Amino acid sequence: MWVKGTVLFSLAAALSYGADAPTLKPVSFIACPVYRDTNQGRKSGCWLADDHENGVRYDIGGGRAKPQIGHEVLVEGVVANSPDVCGGAVLVPVHTAVLETRCPAVMLPPENYPGRTFQVSAKSVLPPMDVERPLPAPPYESQQWVIQFNFQSDFLLYQYSEVILDAAARYIQVSGAKRIFVTGYAATKAMPVSGRTLSESSTLAKTRAESVAEALRRLGVDARLMHVSWRKDPEPIASDGGLEEPSKRRVTIRAEL
Repeated sequence: MWVKGTVLFSLAAALSYGADAPTLKPVSFIACPVYRDTNQGRKSGCWLADDHENGVRYDIGGGRAKPQIGHEVLVEGVVANSPDVCGGAVLVPVHTAVLETRCPAVMLPPENYPGRTFQVSAKSVLPPMDVERPLPAPPYESQQWVIQFNFQSDFLLYQYSEVILDAAARYIQVSGAKRIFVTGYAATKAMPVSGRTLSESSTLAKTRAESVAEALRRLGVDARLMHVSWRKDPEPIASDGGLEEPSKRRVTIRAEL
């Protein structure tokens, strides 16, 4: 249940726009997700999760992947100054990863929370195949792309990964890149979260790299140009909101001319 009290009051104060509001650090926890069935139409429902260590309920619906009702979820995010339309403090950015452990399936009624109208950003999805798109313009130079993965997963996230792979493949082909380095990483170092210890399998670094290389090949990149490698326990890289752990679960694509 959502614990109310001084913790929640402190969080509300920190979310205000006052000049003296402190900078909130990223949060990470494991929880059983709750789905709120709001009344704004298709896909407007909200995903919520309670961090039982600090007694705060968070809105976790803004991630690239959605939770699964009845399964615990790893939540990593940063509290945002966003209006509460779901019944929790909004996390943006937020990464959610479905875990194997089961938990009760909980659904809530709207309770006067409007939720969000479903919208699709033109930058987050590929246009239809029959839509002509301009090729990347010169000058061309060596370039790198980063694809992040969910915890303990080598699955290329729908839409998010497609957009990056498409951009990389188009640039590689039009620029005449001579070598393509595809490097996979896995966060194998133990990470304490909610009283547990989580870590990724080292084999994920290899399978992530291979899945990205295969996707590039299917998009027309010459496999003979690709050098595929993998590493475990990488250093974090610059990431949205300063979330270090999610940035370790990645594949980099580097095109050298």
